[in-house]
Amino acid sequence: MLHPMSFANDKNIKFSVPPFAPFNSFSENSGCTGASVLAVQEVFNNLTLNLKLIDYPYARIFKALKSGELDLALIFKNSTLKNDVAYIGPLSLSDIVIITQKDIKLQRYEDLHELESIAVLRRIQINNRFDKDTALNKQNIGSLEQGIRMLKYNRVSAVIGSRIGLEYALRMQDMDLSLMDNALHLGTKEWGLHLANKSLFMTDLPLISKAVKDTYEKDLIYRLYHRQLKHCPPPKF
Repeated sequence: MLHPMSFANDKNIKFSVPPFAPFNSFSENSGCTGASVLAVQEVFNNLTLNLKLIDYPYARIFKALKSGELDLALIFKNSTLKNDVAYIGPLSLSDIVIITQKDIKLQRYEDLHELESIAVLRRIQINNRFDKDTALNKQNIGSLEQGIRMLKYNRVSAVIGSRIGLEYALRMQDMDLSLMDNALHLGTKEWGLHLANKSLFMTDLPLISKAVKDTYEKDLIYRLYHRQLKHCPPPKF
């Protein structure tokens, strides 16, 4: 799935991305490369470094970066890792939205307090206001598709995440994509590389930083996602 590249000591940069479609792969075809994996490949395309994708649950990515078990992760910028990684970004940006059941309309942030529960990825950071809002009933989930299933069966009132991830999860659960039309926009998040301080590849930080800067595109992951849809189209409903 990854392009072979040479490295003098034949060692691999072990990296992770959000461990669910369409970021690590596509549900319709496990051999179809996910949008975030493609983004990492573009960064390393001209670097003589090997890449090895490691699929870890989202929360475990953080522990693996701190321990050095992982060298690198492409995830939303996360300040809880600031003492354990070198942040290299942004590489791309994503809209963050919250979608609800059809009979619920959100007009402004304050309306979130009327919701019974909100599904949110464990360890993700949305924005300072949402992250510190203890008045909200947040239900931790392991993937956005899990959150959408909970929404489908009325186990939560809403799900928050990237527009790409939520749109894809709706398709996978055979749900009405018009739910996205009424989504409340809660800002934009940076995608960036998080290079573990304990990684042997920390010496390559200047090269990787330049490659990220050269590769940056506001809609990079969104563009790669839609490019892959042509090769791995989700079911049409």
